[in-house]
Amino acid sequence: MGSEKRISTQRDLLVSPTRPNWVEVDLGALDHNMTVVRRMIGSNVRLHACIKSGAYGCDVLEVAKRFSDLGADALCCGSFDEAVMVRAALPNMQLIMFGATLPEGIPLYLQHGLTPTIHNIELAGAVSVSADKPTKVHIKVDAGGGRIGFPLHQAKSAISEIASMKNVVVEAVYTHVPFTDLSGKDFAQQKTTEFCDMVEALRSEGLGIPVTQARASSGVIFGLQDNCNAVAISSLLYGKASAPRDLADFSSLRPALRAVKSQLIHVLPDFPGKTVGRTTGVHGRQAAPFSGATGVIPFGWRDGYAPSTSRQTAYVLMRGKRVPVLTVNSELSVIDLTDLPDPRIGEQVTIVGTDGDETITLDDLSEWQGSGQSAVLARMNNRSPKVFVN
Repeated sequence: MGSEKRISTQRDLLVSPTRPNWVEVDLGALDHNMTVVRRMIGSNVRLHACIKSGAYGCDVLEVAKRFSDLGADALCCGSFDEAVMVRAALPNMQLIMFGATLPEGIPLYLQHGLTPTIHNIELAGAVSVSADKPTKVHIKVDAGGGRIGFPLHQAKSAISEIASMKNVVVEAVYTHVPFTDLSGKDFAQQKTTEFCDMVEALRSEGLGIPVTQARASSGVIFGLQDNCNAVAISSLLYGKASAPRDLADFSSLRPALRAVKSQLIHVLPDFPGKTVGRTTGVHGRQAAPFSGATGVIPFGWRDGYAPSTSRQTAYVLMRGKRVPVLTVNSELSVIDLTDLPDPRIGEQVTIVGTDGDETITLDDLSEWQGSGQSAVLARMNNRSPKVFVN
């Protein structure tokens, strides 16, 4: 059975006519990207694969199982519910929890065999009190990200204190310095070096730290230098650009998000006085008049779509042509069908992907919506069924 036939069969089984949207995920792209990343980081570096945000809209369970089969050394989770679901499927895989809990949540982490991230003393104390045996933790250092973690200048003393707590085993110390441009690269390299110096100072005082990690996707693709033995990778594994494409070469990667598709549920021919959107807008302003045929797809904010920013026109694909998106609301989007003769209810609409000679990429959506690619994918995580390829 050919690839397109398999997709069609899955779609027929999964996609409801009551809301005909679906996401096509290329699991084979994960295999390819894992090989590329392994080549970049070397065989002796641990690869912690990130599956937060529902594996960036690609289905956390299927992606977790694929990364496990591909030999990921650990999986990094963003939410407890997702981690519990993955734990049921992968009882022996190390699941590292990024910071997201109160101290009161630590017993639940330990109950499900999840490795906590410790980013304040209160969490470390909760592990010490809750654990009935030596328990591995990973400690987060804030080396410039400005979110969670022990500030770099306080980290050494905090890690020493945590290492002395009963039943707490410091397996790893890590940091994350996000950046997307060349000036950010210089800052990230400086902070990475300071982080590595701090770790070496701890080791010189006799604290063994088996795993250290500073680089993420941008750090790897830009060639940051460290002496750590692990990386935590998200964007590169999903074939996403973690920085502008004119600054780094992402051409060796394949997008895991193959396509996002819908179908026309309504067609409205032109008529005198036609408008698009609300008939009355904010403060009662009437919507602008529109001349031409329009169609509606059941894909809106709740499905993860977002309106384009000012002075940007977003497009979808129909019949191998680019079709402008006119409005997006909570449940629906209106598209311009003026240049398509005799449009019919049920016709396929491509939001991301290829139709004929035209392609709309995740880069396009990110630009039109004025949002990062990870944010675009995370928004599309929950509502549309996933159809898997390869």
